[in-house]
Amino acid sequence: MNNIYELKNIEQYYDGRRVLNIENLSLQESQIIGFFGPNGSGKSTLFSLLSFINKQTNGELLFNGIDNKYLQQELKQSVVMVPQNPYLLKRTVFENIAYGLKLRKETDNLEQKVNEALSLVGLHRAFANRKWSQLSGGEAQRVALAARLILKPKVLILDEPTTGVDTNSAQLIKEAILSTKQKWNTTILISSHDHNWLNHICDRKVALYNGHLVDSGNLNLLFAPWEKAEDNKLIKFFPDGQVLKIQNSESKKRDSVVMIESSAITICRLDCKDLITETTLIGVINSISHQNSTELLVVEFTIGGISFNCKIDRETMQEQRFLPSDRVYVNIDTNKVCWI
Repeated sequence: MNNIYELKNIEQYYDGRRVLNIENLSLQESQIIGFFGPNGSGKSTLFSLLSFINKQTNGELLFNGIDNKYLQQELKQSVVMVPQNPYLLKRTVFENIAYGLKLRKETDNLEQKVNEALSLVGLHRAFANRKWSQLSGGEAQRVALAARLILKPKVLILDEPTTGVDTNSAQLIKEAILSTKQKWNTTILISSHDHNWLNHICDRKVALYNGHLVDSGNLNLLFAPWEKAEDNKLIKFFPDGQVLKIQNSESKKRDSVVMIESSAITICRLDCKDLITETTLIGVINSISHQNSTELLVVEFTIGGISFNCKIDRETMQEQRFLPSDRVYVNIDTNKVCWI
């Protein structure tokens, strides 16, 4: 599969402050790729570069193998974006959806194309006559999406497409995205704080934190639901009955998501007496693999069916003699987590 985007040594500065610093990122065509991270992590900045709204301060961005400095307008127009708060023209739904094709002077079979776009996002053709002011938040989001889908883009970029929409609209947006990929092999890039929704739709996920990529091999995610302890800290109950309490979580909500880097996790199988505390968990190793470009090994394991990974050096591997299916003691430094 070919790369549709290649980013090398990308830096973006605003008011003298570096907000994005990506050494290497390749995105393959015809995939649904999810981007996630806390507010201020650089997702919207990155999307502004990938959609050619802005140009990077430093570095190289290739699209279809062509440097973005030399892209023709036609190729740029093959990338469309739905922002987090899409703007609708103060006109009918039909005029909003048809607007892009009219700008491009592609007006053949316009009514049929508008109806097809409406159908893709789960709206009846009768919606075409509605005014923009008559739409709910979820309907407005779907109309904005239909206005991009009618263009049959090569790349579709969606910034928080489910924010503020009802469950039904979120499901219909998901179905529209999957249909778009199937019909036109569109590459779809999505940022979202709805991680469960993102997990069910993406071929790949990319994490950002403070403008940097977070290697997925270094990352663990714990999703809601959470419970509140007596001291108001959040507690995770694993399906097998084990419990993890997160420090410094008093101000966090029960639907939050926590990122745990692999460096915050240690595991032990042999001679673990001095390492076991009241917060130590029990896990089962699934696999052990070599970490590219380093001497470290990645150990993937589960706690109550929930997957985690950590890294160990070869000396530790030899001492502990880890093997798949081994039960291990797991310590997680909950002072080092990041909330999303």
